Parts: sequence; C-alpha cells; structure tokens
Amino acid sequence: MTKHKKSVIMLINKDLFTISYFRLVIFVAKLLVTKITNLENMGMPKNLFLVRHGQSEGNLVRKKYEETGDESFFSDEFLGLHESQYQLTELGIEQAKLAGGWFKNNELYTFDRMIVSNNVRAMQTAAHLNLPNALWMQDAKLRERDGGLSNSITPSERDELYKNEQKFYDTQPFLHRPIQGESVADLCDRIKFVLDTLARECDGKNVIIVCHGHVIRAMRIVIERMSLRRTNEYLLDHSEPGRVPNCSIVHYTRDNPEKNEGLRDRFDWMRIVRPAGGGTPEDPFSLIVRKKFTNEDLLEEAKANRGI
Repeated sequence: MTKHKKSVIMLINKDLFTISYFRLVIFVAKLLVTKITNLENMGMPKNLFLVRHGQSEGNLVRKKYEETGDESFFSDEFLGLHESQYQLTELGIEQAKLAGGWFKNNELYTFDRMIVSNNVRAMQTAAHLNLPNALWMQDAKLRERDGGLSNSITPSERDELYKNEQKFYDTQPFLHRPIQGESVADLCDRIKFVLDTLARECDGKNVIIVCHGHVIRAMRIVIERMSLRRTNEYLLDHSEPGRVPNCSIVHYTRDNPEKNEGLRDRFDWMRIVRPAGGGTPEDPFSLIVRKKFTNEDLLEEAKANRGI
C-alpha cells in the first residue's frame, strides 16, 4: 500500500470517528433533554386515597387497658408478637367492609395502582375492602412507625422507662424517638420515597394506599408542607380533625371539586371520610394552605419552637 493510500485511509477513519463521536454526543444530549423534560412534567396522582387499617388486636388490647387499667391484657403471648403481626379483630374486618362499601357506593373502585403496607393488619384490610379486580402491590416503606422497645413492654414499664422523656414528647413530638424506634421525622423521610415513586410513575392516575395511622400523619405532614410548629400541634391534637380512626379515608386530589378547570400541579384539596365511625362521616373538601413565612414570621416561629 502506497503512502498516499495510507494517508487517505487514515483521514477517512478519522472522519468516521469524528462523525460517530458527534452522533454519540447528540444522542446523549437528546436523552438528557428527554429526561429533564420528563422530570419537569412529573406530577402526583389525580386522586390519592389513604386508608387506615381496621381495628387490630393491638388496638383492642390498648382500648381494653384504657377502659379498665388492667395490664393483664398485655399477656406474654401478646408482647411476644412484633406489632407488624397484629391481626384484624372481627370488628376490624367489618370496618374494612364498610370502607370498601363507601368506595363502591361512590363508584370509586377502579384504581391505576393499589399499594398496601406489608403489615398483617393492613393486608387483611386491603383484602376485606373487596374491591373488584384488585391487584395489590406490597411496599415495606408503608409499614407502621417502629415504636421500638415500647411495643414489647407493659404500660407501667413504658411509663417508668420514658418518665424522663415525657416533657420532650409533649413539646417536640415530631422529633421524639422512642428507644430502638423511629421518630415521626424518621418516618417522614421514609414516606418521601413513596411519594417520589408516585410522582415518577402515577401522574394523573388514581391511587389507593392501605396503611397506618402514623403513616397517614406523616403523609399529611409532607404533602401539606406543615411547619415544625404546625406539625407538633397536629401530632398533639386528639380532637376529631387530628384523629385518624380505623378505616378512615384521607382523600387528596389535584382536581378542583367545585369546578372543572383541569388538574392542578399538586394536591390542593383534601377531605377525610369516616365510613366506619369515629367522627363526622364525611368532611367537605378543604383547600390546602401551604404557608410561607416573612422574616418576622420566622422569628415568631423560632420563639414558639424554642418555647419562649
């Protein structure tokens, strides 16, 4: 091969490499633009229904103790169970059926995604909703808040163990972490992964989640962007608006319930339904107000959180 031919071949190979390189750069750039566009267009479901499980044996034991003060209900067998193993009581099964009836009566029985905590009582509740053509996905991130050591001891033992922490809980319930357990702050961090998945995969769809009281509270704190002060007030509120009775339903929507204006970019309305009792049967939709703070407001918030 002559020197001239070798030079021509080298130039051709160089040109081919340059063309291939630029094609690769353009391809990667298109991928990045597509990904960024998809991220910008990510949105939450059209409707999100959060259902608390029905009455569990854990709920029943604590209810009997509160009514009688008798710690014998906390038997060795009961304390030997992990709280994730608590089953539904007969009342809990009936409550689940009532919640399922509410969905059917309101023609809300077709869901694009159905997700359930892997705790026993949540799975039983989901099944007893008896929703047609149900196909549930389990998600361990929806498990109940870990109460740690407090779940395996009697109330008197718990009171003794936590006697020095009660004041902290009474002022900072969001940050209080039971021994070997989770704080609500920890739970909120876990729940954000669930909400991120919904934003990636369920934009504009209808989603139902069967889970737990603390999980629903954490969902509300994150979705409604509650301040620390508002969060602590909410967690300490035992009145009806703050309670999450068994088989109550928290419904978030991006669709204005009063007029047809298309979907908002986020959940802007919510209501609580209590088909199994425990309060007002059905609250009207309320607009979610996500407060922003002026400099002066922040200083007031800081004083309140400090306890000044």
